[in-house]
Amino acid sequence: MIASLHGTLLEKEPTRLVLDCHGIGLEVRVPLSTSRRVGKKGDEVKLLIVTRFPRAGVELYGFLEKAEQDVFRLLISVRGVGPKAGLNLLSRLSPDEVLDAIARKRIELVRSVPGIGPKRAARIMGELEEKTAPVQKGIPILADAESALTSLGLTHKEARGRLARVETNEEMTLEEILKLALRQL
Repeated sequence: MIASLHGTLLEKEPTRLVLDCHGIGLEVRVPLSTSRRVGKKGDEVKLLIVTRFPRAGVELYGFLEKAEQDVFRLLISVRGVGPKAGLNLLSRLSPDEVLDAIARKRIELVRSVPGIGPKRAARIMGELEEKTAPVQKGIPILADAESALTSLGLTHKEARGRLARVETNEEMTLEEILKLALRQL
């Protein structure tokens, strides 16, 4: 199983990248959000990978953030939701927005994504509600922590990065999370 790739960006299309990894050109499918942030041809890129083995061969799906990778895995675990639909969702919604839509049962938001009809949206909501319940419990406090960090001058990306490196649990207070996040370098 391929967990990550580090290489030079050879080709860049909206949802497709080709990375040169030690002389081997690997095609990686990515959401639009990842494609926008990887840089330009010739840049070094590191992607977290989800590997699939359909009949046609090997497919690689790449993400810059662990949260994107985790939500993609959740989405493709739903019956009838393939990688293309998972990438479409993550191209239009952030991982937090996907989890929030499931937590708040905002089916119309999921249905607004091209390729996601009413039946597929309902299936996503139904099957992922239980799987994401433990994750969703921490969302409001992490959103508050991100807001607090940005008010201290960090960018949203920096705040999310620091929070991603903090090990949290349900019993932690906002102050405890902020102290740990501020200790991150």
